[in-house]
Amino acid sequence: MTSLLAAIVGYLLGSIPFSVLAAQRQGRDILHEGSGNPGATNALRVMGPYWAALVLIGDAGKGMLAAYLGWKLGGPLGSALAGSAAAVGHAYSIFLRGRGGKVVAVSLGVLLFWGWPLVLGALVVFGVVIALTRIVSVSSMFAALAAAVLAAAGVPALPPPLRFAVFFLVLLLLWRHRPNIERLLRHEEKRLGSHG
Repeated sequence: MTSLLAAIVGYLLGSIPFSVLAAQRQGRDILHEGSGNPGATNALRVMGPYWAALVLIGDAGKGMLAAYLGWKLGGPLGSALAGSAAAVGHAYSIFLRGRGGKVVAVSLGVLLFWGWPLVLGALVVFGVVIALTRIVSVSSMFAALAAAVLAAAGVPALPPPLRFAVFFLVLLLLWRHRPNIERLLRHEEKRLGSHG
């Protein structure tokens, strides 16, 4: 019962659309501007760095809070379920009728609670790839794969439920980036700072 509660709490937390709320403060609809994606990258394009930073903090924060509350409710299994459910909630928000983001920031928050080496490794890879490509989606996917490799290698040593949850988060992130992958194959994916 506590595992189910952890999953429900995680999903509801993950469903909170901080980018949509931030855009509404400005009288805008981020779901119909820029890429239409309710995440920090589109918030940067549509609203600028200040609001994008707030959205990033909010999305990462809800992931971390979900993982923490899940741990309190049910230990490693509860945290794994709540963190995974938060990512699902972000991707398929009940408040946005099933729409959602790419789960990058929310996964960042979840992983930060589970083990900072995962995040450090992911951020290093993200930084290198973004410097080489200036494409956020490519950098995010490579960063996620780096986190999966670290988890598989036992850096840090995670209980089995958390290790499998890391793999789930990575797979969900890659699944949510399907449109980006299609644009990459067509050489149409936008680079950071481009306006075309």
